[in-house]
Amino acid sequence: MIEFVRRRSFSLSMVVLVMGVIMVFQASLSISIAFGRLGAAVQSESLVLISSLWTVGRASLVAAVAVLWLMNRRRSLFRLIVVLNGIYTFALFVNMVALVDILFGVTSQGAESLIVDVVLMAGTNILIFSIWYWIIDPPGVNESRRDDEPWDFLFPQRGGDLPHYEGWQPRYTDYLFLAFTSSFAFSPTDTLPLTRRAKGLMMLQASISLITITAIAGSAINVLGSSS
Repeated sequence: MIEFVRRRSFSLSMVVLVMGVIMVFQASLSISIAFGRLGAAVQSESLVLISSLWTVGRASLVAAVAVLWLMNRRRSLFRLIVVLNGIYTFALFVNMVALVDILFGVTSQGAESLIVDVVLMAGTNILIFSIWYWIIDPPGVNESRRDDEPWDFLFPQRGGDLPHYEGWQPRYTDYLFLAFTSSFAFSPTDTLPLTRRAKGLMMLQASISLITITAIAGSAINVLGSSS
């Protein structure tokens, strides 16, 4: 089994797994959150149908990603990962806007659901942007050295001649750590963005994190506190 995964690269295998986790996280958000309402929206049959189709569509793409991974079709798999992560990013924006939309009218009962959704969105934010960082920065899907392409991120191992790190290459877990620290520090920590696209993605992630964690969660906690 280990050799089977190694032939498909551990980083790529983790990305495929994370794709499934993101789908579960986004599907676990309340249906009313996805369309900007709480409570009454759950009674709408049309919203239930749209949400079901949306979930089935994403699940079908995740299944296609798994099949391409099993077939070791890396080039096609990489393209589908980019498309699916773009869809996940769009869904993240929709959920964030919906959360802001319902924030001012939320009740104490709704606030409890709101906090759960914020936690799911925070985790989704980290996972989505960890994949974007992995996509844009060499060595990419083939995990081979590409000295003719500029780096997007300056990892400490790349910044100097460290003992035992000669020829070091980042893997997906390095980008996951980068996304995790960026989400909670709202800024670069040990790894610096070098290109404009890397800086733009980090700004976007930090902005989403700031809105979801600070503004929305803080307001929900205040509502719970005032009702107790």
